[in-house]
Amino acid sequence: MFLKIFDIDIHYELLSAGLSSVPIVFLHGWGGSIASFEPHARLMSRTRTCILIDFPPFGQSMEPKESWGIDEYTCIVEEILKNEGYTSCDIVAHSFGGRVAVHMCERSKVKVNRLFLTSSAGIRKRSIQRTFRIARYKFLKFLLKIHLISPNRLSNMGSPDYISLSPVMKKTFSNIVTFDQRREIEHITAKTLLFWGKNDKDTPFRFTKFYKKHIKDCEVVEVNGGHFAYIEHYSLFCLCMQSFLN
Repeated sequence: MFLKIFDIDIHYELLSAGLSSVPIVFLHGWGGSIASFEPHARLMSRTRTCILIDFPPFGQSMEPKESWGIDEYTCIVEEILKNEGYTSCDIVAHSFGGRVAVHMCERSKVKVNRLFLTSSAGIRKRSIQRTFRIARYKFLKFLLKIHLISPNRLSNMGSPDYISLSPVMKKTFSNIVTFDQRREIEHITAKTLLFWGKNDKDTPFRFTKFYKKHIKDCEVVEVNGGHFAYIEHYSLFCLCMQSFLN
C-alpha cells in the first residue's frame, strides 16, 4: 500500500495476525527495501502486527523532491503509524534504519517500547584515512572553484553508495552520515537488544560499548559475522527476536 507524505508516495506493507495492539516496525538499511526484513516480519506476523517500510528512494517509494535529513525519514514512520491508528510500537532495525529508530526515541511522538538493533548506524567514526580523504576533497573542491581542475575529478570521489546517487540523494546521504547521534542514544529509555557481528567494518562492534554504557536496559548478542549478521545468522537472529519481542 502507499501513503503520500511530503508530496511523494511512500510504500509500506502491513502483515497482521490480528492478535496484537502494538505493532513491530521493521526498518531496513540504506539501499535496502521491504525485502530486507520480509522473512523476519512474516515469521513475527504469526503473533504480532508487523509494518515494513520502503525508505525513499528505495523499493517502491519515490525519490524525495528535495534533500532530506533524518527528521524527514523519521516523520514518514510516524505518519504511517498514525495512519494505521498506532501510538506506540516496537522496532527492529538495521544500519540506517537504526538511525531512524534512535531518532524516534528522541522525538517521542510515537512511544518506542522495545528496540532490537542490528549493526545500527548513528555513531560517527573518523579514521586517519577518512580525515585525509575529507581534507583532500575540500582541497580539490577549492581548486574546482578557481577553475584549476575539471568537475570530473570530484564526481568519482566517495563511496559506491554515494557515487550512484542523484544530486538530491547525494545531499540527503551527506546530511544523514554527518549526523552524530551519540547524545540521542544517551537518552534512550526503551528496553534494547543489540545483535552485532564482531567483524562488522561499517558499524564496528565497539559501538555496542557506547550503547551498553548509556542505555540502562541494554543487552548485546555478539556473533561471528559482518554488517549483515542478521542475514548471516538468520535462525539465531529470529530466535532472539521472538524471545525479545514476544
